[in-house]
Amino acid sequence: MKLGAKIIVSIMIFFSVMFLFGGYVLISYFYEVTMEREVEGAIEQYQYNKFVVQASLITRGEDWFAGAADGQYDISSMAPDMNGTVAFLAEDGSVLFSDFPAKTEFSVLFSEAEQNMVNYRFMKINNRTFLLTIGIVAHGEISVYLITGVDVEKIQNQQAQIIRKFGAVYATAVSMGIFLIFGISFFITRPIKQLTAATKEIAEGNYGERVAVSGSDEVSQLARNFNRMTEAVHEKVQELSDSARQKEDFVANFAHELKTPLTSIIGYVDRIYKKELPREEQKKAAWHIWNEGMRLEALSLKLMDLTILNHKDFCLQEVKTDLLFQELTADVEYLMDAKGVSLDCTVEPAYIEVEYDLFKTLFLNLLDNAVKAGAKHIRVIGIVEKMAEGTCFIMQVNDDGTGIPKKEIKRITEAFYMVDKSRSRKQHGAGIGLALSDKIAQIHGSRLEFESDGRNGTSVRLCLNCRED
Repeated sequence: MKLGAKIIVSIMIFFSVMFLFGGYVLISYFYEVTMEREVEGAIEQYQYNKFVVQASLITRGEDWFAGAADGQYDISSMAPDMNGTVAFLAEDGSVLFSDFPAKTEFSVLFSEAEQNMVNYRFMKINNRTFLLTIGIVAHGEISVYLITGVDVEKIQNQQAQIIRKFGAVYATAVSMGIFLIFGISFFITRPIKQLTAATKEIAEGNYGERVAVSGSDEVSQLARNFNRMTEAVHEKVQELSDSARQKEDFVANFAHELKTPLTSIIGYVDRIYKKELPREEQKKAAWHIWNEGMRLEALSLKLMDLTILNHKDFCLQEVKTDLLFQELTADVEYLMDAKGVSLDCTVEPAYIEVEYDLFKTLFLNLLDNAVKAGAKHIRVIGIVEKMAEGTCFIMQVNDDGTGIPKKEIKRITEAFYMVDKSRSRKQHGAGIGLALSDKIAQIHGSRLEFESDGRNGTSVRLCLNCRED
């Protein structure tokens, strides 16, 4: 059974039971109050009739009941002065007088009569309900039983009519309740149905599916949390997909990077082995073999560095930024001059925690990439900024090289990824330098951030926690 049907059935069962119970209590209470009022009226009527009888006994004497014929006559002449339907029974239970329909049986009522007590009982007489009241009327040695009857059939009919009307109201209320609860159930379960449909779409691979959310109730909150969960799942799936693609690209690029120099080496070795080459051609072949060997060596060394970074913990030590960058720029000043590149370095004093050799590798890789991009001027800036999460030292390396296309920026830290492959191979590049640098940045609790319009240079930014000087 679906949730909506369960809600409808559960509420209708509860509503029906409570409605029936409430109706039963009210109708029963009304009937009891009405009957109590009738009983009180019947007793008052009995007391009045008893007073009439006692008054007659006083005025007419005790011989009023003497002789059945005379008594019957005398009692009947008194009946118009009494209220309701009456009957008189002798002490032995025989009927002296009766206004009740013929063949009315008073034996049960007579057997329940008690001395000095007024008893009442409901009896069916000729398919009509009567409230009978019985008591003893005594004067001197004369005692008779006085029975007063009140027709309460109209109350019984009224009760039946109320029950029929209640049944009609109950049927109408249940019918309207079904439609009302169906509508409420529809609006309550609609977000759940949307969630079900969304989960089905997501299970089929449509991770962009979302649930429309409106309101602030628990179901709406569930839908919001579902959307957050879906977003997180989508991001994780995207990360896994990107990771799988990166691994595939890594293997493909690695195989390609090995194939190109090996093919060149094998080709030149084959020429040397099979042919008698002139000295100049031998030197040329040897140079190509050496050049490709250098590429393989650089590739193997950087892959080794990348592997070590993934499986080793490093101890960071606090250093002063101005002294650190003074040493780093001094180490590369000769190389920059040799390549015709000017290097400016301006940093604010602060204390940062670094692993010196790794940070130097990161710094050299950034400068090397700038030089390979054709930069003629490189500027290194280090500033201290206060941020919400604390004080940071921001290192920024700006160059005027060819720049990086915006669509390539997200992938430049992937291993073996090269924006300009022909240029990188000519300069013994393997596309691992920036991947290595980004890994070093992660070890220092940060990431490399790149900015470039693809034409006018590149800016690389690194933010490190620091302590002001």
